[in-house]
Amino acid sequence: MKDVNKVEAPYETEEPWLPIETKLVVGSVIAGIIALIVLATLVHMFLLGGH
Repeated sequence: MKDVNKVEAPYETEEPWLPIETKLVVGSVIAGIIALIVLATLVHMFLLGGH
């Protein structure tokens, strides 16, 4: 009888996480945070009339 609680993956092994992938993820997060800060500052200055 087949075990109904076991989930079978379509593949057996996963690819290892490469160091370049870590750098890409960290760089993307940092770029996103910087973009949010810059864009929030521009919105405050030009659209909201901040002084």
